[in-house]
Amino acid sequence: MIFCRLDLYFFPILDIYTPIDRTILGYKELFSPIRRFSMKKAAVIHDLSGFGKCSLTAAIPVLSALGVQCCPVATAVLTGQTGYPCYHCTDLTAMLPDYIDAWGKNNAHFDAIYSGFLTGAKQISQVLDFIRYFREEHTLLLVDPVMGDDGNAYPFFTPGLLNGMKELTLKADVITPNLTEACLLADIPENALLHCRTNTDLLKLAEDVALRLQKKASHPQDVVITGVKCRDEKHPVIYNIAATANGIYRHESPFFDRSFSGTGDLFASVLCGCCTKGICTEDAILLAGKFLSHSIGDTMKENTPGRDGVNFEKFLIDLIADSNV
Repeated sequence: MIFCRLDLYFFPILDIYTPIDRTILGYKELFSPIRRFSMKKAAVIHDLSGFGKCSLTAAIPVLSALGVQCCPVATAVLTGQTGYPCYHCTDLTAMLPDYIDAWGKNNAHFDAIYSGFLTGAKQISQVLDFIRYFREEHTLLLVDPVMGDDGNAYPFFTPGLLNGMKELTLKADVITPNLTEACLLADIPENALLHCRTNTDLLKLAEDVALRLQKKASHPQDVVITGVKCRDEKHPVIYNIAATANGIYRHESPFFDRSFSGTGDLFASVLCGCCTKGICTEDAILLAGKFLSHSIGDTMKENTPGRDGVNFEKFLIDLIADSNV
């Protein structure tokens, strides 16, 4: 005779120990709760960088901590993120159709699809194929349209990349651009940020762009503009601006005057995991903000180079508790 603590994993309302006799119950009966309460799965389309604590090395631990199985779709493998003075990259664009083929034949199903860094228009086209094949009625689609930051496009940016990102984001349930990327998607000149003379101007621009992007979608969409920096001398803060079905929201977090690799990926990963579990976008943003504030604050104490990323691992246990996994 063995004892199985059912309430811990499968029956959160109960607080009992249930005896199970292997000689009486077969394998299927013994593990039937697993089938009824199966773990959520998210296909995460991102690159894999050996150093930098970003992309898949951020998404895998965060989603796992939130109780969501991360199924990686590697778009490229890098020795380290591109902020390092020396790095090598192997592009895996040619392999993306193989994921569709193999996972399709294996009858894979996903509760969420999360798209991050993509190298160009060709990869976006293949991601759209992936979405068409695997997206079901219940599948959450979150897109982080990586294209630039601080008023400047990244070196790999092209008009083809922008057009592809516009098509991809229109299909999403949740998008997480920073303000630069949001302006690109909304056809607002990047230098619009330079014309914001006050924090009030900056926040108004962010809210206007969020609402404009939300209206472009043909279905309900949550637009989360991340990392809007308000450098007030007395009270510097950073805002995440959310346009949801419930209205427009400003979520405030402490401002750290340092830039770290992977913080956007960590933020999007928390949103993906929380929303996949049924947590509303507004609450997910609060959890992500708290998680990142603790991680960045701890990293600042060690004077860690920004390219190395943040010390998020030690705060995963708090994320688990806060999200009630």
